[in-house]
Amino acid sequence: MIRLSAGTAALLGLSTNRMDAYPTTAYLLSGKSCRMKCSFCPQGNDDNETLKRLGRISWPEYAWDEVEAALSKAESKGLKRICLQSVRHREGIEPLLDIMKNLKKVSDLPVSLSAWIGNDKEAAALIDAGVDRISVSIDVINPSAFEDIKGGFQKDRLELLFKCAERLPGRMSTHLICGLGETELEALKMVDMLLKANVTIALFAFVPLKGTGMENLQPPPVDSYRRIQAGCYLLKQGKADFSCFEFDNERLVSFGLEEQALKDILSDGTAFQTSGCSGCNRPYYNERPGKAIYNYHRALSREETDQAVLQLLESLKLKAGQ
Repeated sequence: MIRLSAGTAALLGLSTNRMDAYPTTAYLLSGKSCRMKCSFCPQGNDDNETLKRLGRISWPEYAWDEVEAALSKAESKGLKRICLQSVRHREGIEPLLDIMKNLKKVSDLPVSLSAWIGNDKEAAALIDAGVDRISVSIDVINPSAFEDIKGGFQKDRLELLFKCAERLPGRMSTHLICGLGETELEALKMVDMLLKANVTIALFAFVPLKGTGMENLQPPPVDSYRRIQAGCYLLKQGKADFSCFEFDNERLVSFGLEEQALKDILSDGTAFQTSGCSGCNRPYYNERPGKAIYNYHRALSREETDQAVLQLLESLKLKAGQ
């Protein structure tokens, strides 16, 4: 058995649910009841109803033969990638190696993996098994908050991520979640460090989920997320340098660019779309339809782009058109 995101199941024809937006990546989830007990994640909970969710998304379970048959036709459905996500298995990476054998038999799509690995040898073994990219998820940006929310020490996971990035150049990714106690200075400093190590970043906004230890907290303010989102994009594209960023009490107030130059760079709206592996759009992972969108799962309209840029400029204490 394997779990699929509700959108993936609908797109592949395994459910009759109608979706507001469909994924461009097939999202699979391996395992139940994670050994990790991250406070923001329902997968460390033993409650059956809570375990059905990851992020805002429900993950129904299907038999492998159903999923394999559907994935063999995935490209015809417009899918560009498979993303295998996994709880921390007691058996280590062995279940993931078995899944990869099955996936490679039925699909030529690149496979991203987000899972707990213990060392760079395990990462290399998974790459040898056919994984295209591996994510060692940092998630929590502030080191003290990391200890409280995820357990263990952030420096250990960062050391592993950098060691893997050195051994497997261009193959490593990570997840960063904004709204877990970090400042904007800490977030963008982390982004700059990861990009310089050639690590791909998938940026998320914290989502409070029922049944977790953080269900009563609030997601980050959209304007703060926009500043971090735009900063991440500018650094990734080489359009700005972190040394030129200006902060007031660790809140970003300037990218060190003229207003018109900033507007021109952000004018296509790409900065506000889902980040991470190519072909990944994660529809409504951070938000509900009709509510404020943190990560757009599609190209923005002209109006949406203008609104996002204006919100960003105003939050930087700049006046649009000045």
